[in-house]
Amino acid sequence: MALDSYHYYLLFIPQMLLSLSVHESSHAYSAYRAGDDTAALQGRISLNPFKHLDPWGLIFFLVFKFGWAKPCPVAPYRLKNPRRDEILISLAGPGSNLALALLFSLLLRPSWQTLAGMGEAGKMVLLFLAIGAQINTALAFFNVLPIPPLDGSHVLAGILPRQWQPGFQRIMPYGMLILLGLVILGSFTHLNVFGILIGLPMTLWLWLVMGSELFHYVVSQTPYL
Repeated sequence: MALDSYHYYLLFIPQMLLSLSVHESSHAYSAYRAGDDTAALQGRISLNPFKHLDPWGLIFFLVFKFGWAKPCPVAPYRLKNPRRDEILISLAGPGSNLALALLFSLLLRPSWQTLAGMGEAGKMVLLFLAIGAQINTALAFFNVLPIPPLDGSHVLAGILPRQWQPGFQRIMPYGMLILLGLVILGSFTHLNVFGILIGLPMTLWLWLVMGSELFHYVVSQTPYL
């Protein structure tokens, strides 16, 4: 039997808090290694979710099913190589989520059938790891979208030719409106933009790292993200 809403969110919420904490602390640690200790001095190299939660991001997540954590502060002038290091810092968050998703999936591949046969407790462990793999994969692919203020926009800003930078910088303040507009567009037109941009690569990634049999079992047991 698939998870009901209560049990799903009982597993989902701690995994989401862990995933966001890993994401933001990876940004902070990457910045620290590159010479900027701004985030480190604010205690952001931490898996404590309260160091990273943003109230508005949490409200948006509850209402619109997407949200954000408190942005990791970066002082470009303190970086050893600002253009290169900003790209690496931006990629550190999604990269950490993808690594965590891979870890959960690799833990499950040899053990999921054993866990599924261990009764309710074993199944909860199985689905806790599976939901973690889903959340982290979704966060990774969502954050690499080149829409401000997502990490992908900073990567794009770092690789754009310098003559295009001013035009892109003018778009940056409107990024949240673009994201919200895509959500509203989807609700009115039933065109799931994020389902296409995130869902397709997410499905392919999880199918590859989990294997076909485990992937189809997870999809049958959980509300697939």
